[in-house]
Amino acid sequence: MLVYKYMPTDRFFTNFKFRFTPAEDLNDPRELVPDIRLRNPDRYVNDIVARNLESTYWRLRIANPLLSADEVWGRCVAAAEQFKENFDPNSSVREIYEMFMRTTNRHVGVLSLTEDPCNEVMWAHYAANYAGFVVGLDSESAFFQPKQNEPRTCGELMNVMYTNTAPVVYVEPRKLDIPKEVFFTKTVQWEYEREWRMIKYLPHADEVLDVGGKAIHLFRVPVEAVKEVIFGSKVDPAAASRLDAEIRTRAPHIQLRQVSFVPSDGLKLSSR
Repeated sequence: MLVYKYMPTDRFFTNFKFRFTPAEDLNDPRELVPDIRLRNPDRYVNDIVARNLESTYWRLRIANPLLSADEVWGRCVAAAEQFKENFDPNSSVREIYEMFMRTTNRHVGVLSLTEDPCNEVMWAHYAANYAGFVVGLDSESAFFQPKQNEPRTCGELMNVMYTNTAPVVYVEPRKLDIPKEVFFTKTVQWEYEREWRMIKYLPHADEVLDVGGKAIHLFRVPVEAVKEVIFGSKVDPAAASRLDAEIRTRAPHIQLRQVSFVPSDGLKLSSR
């Protein structure tokens, strides 16, 4: 199966690298945003108290040498009860959410692809209003296979699920298990994109560029993974001729095609 990447310029062909984009730079603000819930708030707060009670006791003993052990312990128990009484599950969920988003934006990048190379909206939005390109890649390529040193879920090509229900992440004491659905779910408004995607661990990028103070993480694509290049109907003719010649020389296995609009039938593909 071929999967396709819409792109506004021919920059990809200068280095055969794709950018993997963190959630904060994606065009849908609900991307990679889970519904975080405490599975059992009472157990969660009790675990916090249990983990901190002993260290708190010894800090107070050292800081208050004139107090007896029973007095120090009584203060610790009273502080623990007050903490549990004032514990706000919603505030805790918010803190966990902010931590998750900070960590995700720092470490996880998304490559968005599609199974549809003839989508009129995507040609307009993602390929510079038909002045760009679409690159077809072999989904069986090693590029889409997880690498041994990658974290779980990274490096695997998966189709996106469309639902208006955000993936739920249940938090338990000392446990935050992120289901892969968090990374492969979008709302139904985006269903027309028929998206497939892969996520990567950004610290493993082949190249990192500084563009206006923002880190752009690039991963190399094997030339043999590219099977098809579709030229937009409004690509600059001189640039198209130059790129056509370069591809035929550098990677003759790539099929070159052209998209055009036929009034009675919509978008059509033809060989160049």
